[in-house]
Amino acid sequence: MARNRKKTSSLEHVTSRQRQSYRHRAMKIALPAVGALLALAPIAASAQQTGSSLQDTGFYVGLESGLNWLLNSNGNSNQTGYAVGGVAGFDFFGPRLELEVMYRNNAGNGPAPNGWVTGQINQLSTMVNGLYDFRPGAMITPYAGAGIGLAFVDPSLGGGCSLCSTNFAYQAILGVGYNASPSMRVNLDARYYGTTNPGTYTNNDITVMLGATYRFGKP
Repeated sequence: MARNRKKTSSLEHVTSRQRQSYRHRAMKIALPAVGALLALAPIAASAQQTGSSLQDTGFYVGLESGLNWLLNSNGNSNQTGYAVGGVAGFDFFGPRLELEVMYRNNAGNGPAPNGWVTGQINQLSTMVNGLYDFRPGAMITPYAGAGIGLAFVDPSLGGGCSLCSTNFAYQAILGVGYNASPSMRVNLDARYYGTTNPGTYTNNDITVMLGATYRFGKP
């Protein structure tokens, strides 16, 4: 009986120390999170006070660039690449519809019939995107969207022909926009982009883009 009491007491002591450790870890995680929320509060308040003066309906054009990760597949090992493009669209004060042209490039290496090959994958896509601003008119607005279109893609790392494989393309977009003025806006977003099978690899990409648009105002 005495041994059982000692074991129970020892287990309770260990459990107590574990609880204290968990509380300490939770505080270390919670305090920075609360601090970050407090720091963001003035920005959110400023955005609400600004109102609809920073955004209106109208046509817009823009440029964008960023990093592209072509996910490894079929033995290919791809390096971090780049993406650059332009957009033209119409802002309905919330919903947005745009036409986007994007060029992506990734170098890599992979297996080939005669051994190992080093090369690059080029992609040129034309997309129609539908997007929605969740806080139209605010200084800072998150947005989400999706797009479909056509892509002209290299069929393999080994060269042979460039942009000669035509594929159906699709993407999902999640980002945040900063309305610097009624006409100027800066966007930062992340995308999943893919196409139907272009050739010797599976085309799945993650793209992070930074862009700026100029809005012409009400038509």
